[in-house]
Amino acid sequence: MLIAMDAQHQLVNAATADRQSDYHCPGCVQPVRLKRGAVVVPHFAHVHATDCDAFSEGESTEHLRGKQQLATWFATSGYTVRLEAGLPDLHQRPDILVQRGTGQPLALEFQCSPLSVARLAARTQGYRQHGYQVFWLLGRPYQRQLHLNSKALKFLQYQQRWGTFLLFLDVQSASVRLLHHILTLDAEPLTYQTSRLDTRSQSVLSLQQLTPKMSSPTLPSAHLQRYYQQLLVARLRHQRGFDVLQADCYQRGGTIAQLPSWTMPTTPQVPLLSVPYLVWHAHVFFALRQRPGCLTGPQIKALLWDQLRPLLARRACLQSRGQLAQQLIAAMIVTLGEQQVLIQRGTDWQVNSQQLRWGKG
Repeated sequence: MLIAMDAQHQLVNAATADRQSDYHCPGCVQPVRLKRGAVVVPHFAHVHATDCDAFSEGESTEHLRGKQQLATWFATSGYTVRLEAGLPDLHQRPDILVQRGTGQPLALEFQCSPLSVARLAARTQGYRQHGYQVFWLLGRPYQRQLHLNSKALKFLQYQQRWGTFLLFLDVQSASVRLLHHILTLDAEPLTYQTSRLDTRSQSVLSLQQLTPKMSSPTLPSAHLQRYYQQLLVARLRHQRGFDVLQADCYQRGGTIAQLPSWTMPTTPQVPLLSVPYLVWHAHVFFALRQRPGCLTGPQIKALLWDQLRPLLARRACLQSRGQLAQQLIAAMIVTLGEQQVLIQRGTDWQVNSQQLRWGKG
């Protein structure tokens, strides 16, 4: 922990604490010892083993340094900063709580250790329900190449200027790295754009005002040809969902290679699904084959949502997931119309059975 209580019950930062004074944990009020040296990041640790719920022992050097860097960055940018502030109503203690003037308080969490999706969801929801914004910044264990099943993706956040994004803190260079407009291309690693800020020379305002221009990636023809070839020879990588999809196709009298061309993803999408987008498109194909005739607009949306909902990944920090899902459904309706899978008849849609046949494969 970076703070402790002195004999006057005042909070003291480990960086400026007096070695000769006695200190206690702000959470469990048990004695703590100041640790400070040429190499060790200044911090307090419990004198005796304890079951303190507020502060866990064994914080990494990266975590301690990162909290100090973030506190300094926000303080020099004009924010009121509270390290490890207790929030009794939430029974939570964010790494750092910052506020600028009368603006909405912001909880900063620098995550370097494993965290379950359930715990992440509970903490994030707790902050938001009590009027706090929250930003999760990720440490070195999460800074690996992104793919659809990366542990970092459970921290995926969204705002209009940045699209779906992740924030990383590199304590070695004291820099914040923003991965923005993160998109998925089926059978390929995720794509994204990167912006980096030096916390020693650039203010928090520089991050807040950052409005990067999005360069939308497209699937090159070589990628599409390779993707189709993999489908034809049934040698797709063992990504989650493909084995199940192949079995679903067999049960319905076809194979993945025989799915109609309109089911093949050609546009990068936000990584909302736990499986490739081809799986959702195929499920839409299956569902429409069971619904001949005319469908109303609400019936089409309900059908698409029923196929999409079970495939959504749990994104605990993604406050706009419902809105993004509705955008996917709206885009799918446009695609189905353009591909003549659905033909509009007034306010209703005619299902075109000619576009719902298995291919030759």
